[in-house]
Amino acid sequence: MLGACGGGDGSGAPADSAPPTSPTSPATPTLTGKAIDGYLVGATVCLDQNDNGACDASEPTTVTDASGNYGLVVADSAVGKKILVVVDANTHDLSRPGYVFPSSFVLSAVVDGTPIQHITPITTMSQALIESGKSREAAQKAIVSLVGGVVNVKDDYIATGDNAANAFAAAVVDKILELAAGGRSDADTVRAVMNAIVTKGSIAAVTLADVNAAKTKPVYISDVDPSTLLADTMYTYAGTRSDFDANKLVSVAAIRRSWMLNGLTLQSNYEEQALSTDVWSPSSTGAAAVAYSFGQYALKTDGTWAPFTAASDIDGNLAVQAINGNIVTASDTVTGMPVRLEYRRTVLDGKSYVDAMPAGTQSDFLALLNGTFTTSTTGYAVITTRSMDSVTIRASTECHYGENPIIEDGVVQCPLLGTPANTYTSVQDVLTIGPVPFPPIGPGYLRFGPNGQLAVYDSSDASKILLDNTKISWSIYPRNPDVMVLNAKYEDIADADSMPLYLDILYDYRHTYRDLLKSGAKFVIALHNGHLRYGLLVPAGTEELTPLLKKQGFDQLTTVIKAALSTW
Repeated sequence: MLGACGGGDGSGAPADSAPPTSPTSPATPTLTGKAIDGYLVGATVCLDQNDNGACDASEPTTVTDASGNYGLVVADSAVGKKILVVVDANTHDLSRPGYVFPSSFVLSAVVDGTPIQHITPITTMSQALIESGKSREAAQKAIVSLVGGVVNVKDDYIATGDNAANAFAAAVVDKILELAAGGRSDADTVRAVMNAIVTKGSIAAVTLADVNAAKTKPVYISDVDPSTLLADTMYTYAGTRSDFDANKLVSVAAIRRSWMLNGLTLQSNYEEQALSTDVWSPSSTGAAAVAYSFGQYALKTDGTWAPFTAASDIDGNLAVQAINGNIVTASDTVTGMPVRLEYRRTVLDGKSYVDAMPAGTQSDFLALLNGTFTTSTTGYAVITTRSMDSVTIRASTECHYGENPIIEDGVVQCPLLGTPANTYTSVQDVLTIGPVPFPPIGPGYLRFGPNGQLAVYDSSDASKILLDNTKISWSIYPRNPDVMVLNAKYEDIADADSMPLYLDILYDYRHTYRDLLKSGAKFVIALHNGHLRYGLLVPAGTEELTPLLKKQGFDQLTTVIKAALSTW
């Protein structure tokens, strides 16, 4: 019967025919997890291989099941790529029975090499903050501050019963839907909403204007090889130098700072260019002119004071220890302090020149920087973090409050507390020398009580307390007994300051005192060489984002900076 059915000469199948095959089994997913607002059913999930913020037909794609689960087959090379969850009217949220999403939007997470990853509004916010220029650690810290308590960004917060994270995530999604345009929120809009929430410190307070402003900011990407990048000189604007003669302005120069990797040393230098020339030349006074400082003494890792470091040499040379991806680990050659440098890339086409300026630049000067970068302009940034507290005493070019400075290490040393001619033996001698000025508050003076209690009062009215002992206290710094930390919240200092312009004075070319105090920095009183001096403690983990440009981009910026300086 088989032969008859075969037909022909009955000899069976032709010799060149292929043997029968079994159906191909689908590959086992290598990356699984949940898509969550509540659990999202019928949402499209994909690996965004080309980083365009959308699920393309050629990319690994699936749809979440009735419990919100997804499974994708991804290769090891997918680490660092985004997983996207596209939510639309066909998606059902198990926590909102019968609800129809009025607009589409995209949630995301970044493949980190672990086999189970959930995609939620919280993972989306984390990535949005990273792309705005924060490290992963700083992004998580910002989210924890908003949600409250302890939050693991990667958690399935429904399964863990984290009601605070669940409510926060739902409110974030509601804000995205509220501000959606034309029935959809693209990746840029979602990112902007997330960053606006963190900037405002509130979900409810975010407006469409906030989102539109956030959309104009650069998006920072981690695909940078520092060795290749720093083979060329990188530049950032560092400030201005103004020369006066009998109180008359006689010259102005723009100052830039350069970085280049030379072997295992990351070298830095200052250069300046007068408004009347197009030539950059080495600047021996630029660093001092920018931050009003001749230099500083810094606490080393062992708790002793480093030798005097001139302003031009601060962070001047870092000893590189390793380069891993876009991250450089190094140490400060003066203090031995471990330093982490994370490099990022951004597209500046059509972005404002303001986006390439240091954070502490005065707003009235930024307002004069008209125009945008031309096409094909790539920008960069470096996020610098130290793993130990940074404690410094500055040798200032400006003395206040009628101080009598001393000359030490060949430079002016201000400010001094107490009597400059005296030799003090303990930082706690400050308790006995009477009221001393407290720089962050314009009219404020420190007053120590008989039991060491501390208050700040108004210099023009001793009965007027600006900060009482519930708002300011002191403690001895563990790494050095000759450092007294003045503990006060930034908000209390800002509220008590009747001369707020002081807080906007530059501490260095990147930060104002306001920036640093907001980030958790504290003023200290330190005993150094027998003198009582003010200093600053910047906590470990504080991030410093510095915009960087190659020559082509910095030449564009120089033109508008010089035009602005000529009218400022």
